[in-house]
Amino acid sequence: MKVAAASLVLTFAGSVSAFAPSFPRSTSSSAAAASSTKLDARKTFITGNWKLNPQSKQEALDLATGIADAINPGSPCDVALFVPFPFIEPVQNAVGDKLKVGAEVNT
Repeated sequence: MKVAAASLVLTFAGSVSAFAPSFPRSTSSSAAAASSTKLDARKTFITGNWKLNPQSKQEALDLATGIADAINPGSPCDVALFVPFPFIEPVQNAVGDKLKVGAEVNT
């Protein structure tokens, strides 16, 4: 069985390019560069859903401002928090435009 597995590996080793993604060929090198970096140019989006936590407005504000303080204009990602309904407005006011604030849905 080891011999059969080894022969399969050797057989496919030369044709690994068959599993590589193929991109449309272009005569323009700038077009090729743009198409290969299109997804790389997207910014990562991180969200947090608090699942009915924290228990008080002050805990919500402390957590939200702690997260917002860690974000700066050079941060490599966008951030959003989905907080319990009673804390949406105070959290929005506390964090300003450093991150997005939304509501969680519990059904």
